[in-house]
Amino acid sequence: MTKRKRAGAFALALAGSWAFAGDGSGDITADRIHGHMAFLADDALEGRAAATRGHEIAAAYVASQFAANGLKPAGDQGGWYQTVPLLESYAVVAEARASLERNGVTTTLASAVDFLPRANFNASEVTVTGPLVFVGYGVSAPDLGYDDFAGIDLKGRVAVVLNGAPPAFPVDRRAYYSSVHVKGTEMAARGAVGVITIGAPVEEQEPTWERRVAASWLPGMRWVDEDGNAVDSFAPVQGNLLSSPAGTAKLFEGAPHTLEEVFALATLSKPQGFALQGTITFTIKSVLNHRTSVNVVGLLPGKDAKLAAEYLVMSAHLDHLGHNPALAGDAIYNGALDNASGVAILLENSRVLAGRASRMQRSMLFVALTAEEKGLLGSEYFLHAPPVPRASIVADINIDMPVALTNFEDLVAIGSGHSSLGRVAVEAARDESLYLSADPWPEQVRFVRSDQFSFVRSGIPAILIDVGVKSTFSGVDAFRIVSEFRRNHYHQPGDDLSQPIDYEFLAKLARVNAHMAYRIANEHARPSWNDGDFFGRMFGAPR
Repeated sequence: MTKRKRAGAFALALAGSWAFAGDGSGDITADRIHGHMAFLADDALEGRAAATRGHEIAAAYVASQFAANGLKPAGDQGGWYQTVPLLESYAVVAEARASLERNGVTTTLASAVDFLPRANFNASEVTVTGPLVFVGYGVSAPDLGYDDFAGIDLKGRVAVVLNGAPPAFPVDRRAYYSSVHVKGTEMAARGAVGVITIGAPVEEQEPTWERRVAASWLPGMRWVDEDGNAVDSFAPVQGNLLSSPAGTAKLFEGAPHTLEEVFALATLSKPQGFALQGTITFTIKSVLNHRTSVNVVGLLPGKDAKLAAEYLVMSAHLDHLGHNPALAGDAIYNGALDNASGVAILLENSRVLAGRASRMQRSMLFVALTAEEKGLLGSEYFLHAPPVPRASIVADINIDMPVALTNFEDLVAIGSGHSSLGRVAVEAARDESLYLSADPWPEQVRFVRSDQFSFVRSGIPAILIDVGVKSTFSGVDAFRIVSEFRRNHYHQPGDDLSQPIDYEFLAKLARVNAHMAYRIANEHARPSWNDGDFFGRMFGAPR
């Protein structure tokens, strides 16, 4: 090798590892990650459900760590906490009623067998009556030449709608049109008085109907605006049901298309909408309570005279599902991987980056969010009432449920294809000798299912770095391990510290996130949407 080539190779090596010299991430260890998780996922916190004592304890722990790490409080009135007003609603499953009327014949539907009631946020008791209309996926996408509502009048009717979105859609559109917010807005605007959601054929349903019934003890929540209204309650839609496979078969009796035909057309992404026979009447009773929970917000001020007025957010949700006293045996949903792991990474990132405060040009906000499990409520409220001007927030790096049950050689960067953050993710992964793989579960539309989507809806580029699909260990099937966790331990009491968690890999993932943050905080140009990006066009108007 010539002297010039050797010099060039040395410069390239330095360029590839520049983050190591500045971001302090080499100080992140497996033991520190384990220590945070051991506290946050302990039984004493009873699953950290939003608006419970366990969550308050977890929030106090995060605040104490932020303080010890040298951050400044950035919550309400100069404190660590941003109070989130919430309305809790619990649908009383045992008292829900539903019946079908067809040609003078009444068919009674059984709660928890044929359907589950969805919590109502507008009244403690509602009765809905209307003709049934099937509206496919409930999607109208003119730019893709797709419309499930063609020729359908929903006013005063009960919409029967498939979960998800057409699988042939590009991944970004599929994620967007699967959003509960998008579907709820669509149904309300078209005058539906009720909505019944159906799933895939029984052999393909995930989670299974039995899992859904077992989780029906969980209350729903919405955040409350300044006028006392529950946001995204879609008041014109008076009531919602979730249909079981058995209940769906009853809804489609005598329909112009069989369920087999319906599912086949759905798989082919063919729009479909038609009237079902009969009228449904259902009653839902809900128990409503006003609650509060908190986001924990810490500030790391930037040093540049201009860039300090811009803010990078690092976020992770602190809440999980709580505990179910009616469950025999282990009744605590500890949420070790979902998301004590993400909060542990957030805490370590705050520590090492605060230790390099003199080198951070942009400011940073570290936020432990509440009520993600209730529908991204903490992040939505954070952006509704941000501690800094919303237009000054340049990006969000979110951390949620890395299923680190082996050591991976790759990562998946959810949202990397939408903005310049994708390039930063590639570089940060390379710093740890990792590479990025494509999302192996596009049907799960994870981009809209965690807190980064709240930032996207506010026009802010966002990304989530997750584990990949390739283990570094020979003969270990990482794809199977992650899939098995999602099937058997996700949102179950088994997501606890008894799992074979690879804390060394979590430390490596924490370093990747630190590399990303350090780069973004010090690059002159703020992150930007890619040219022509769908989400950039939908939400990323000039701020």
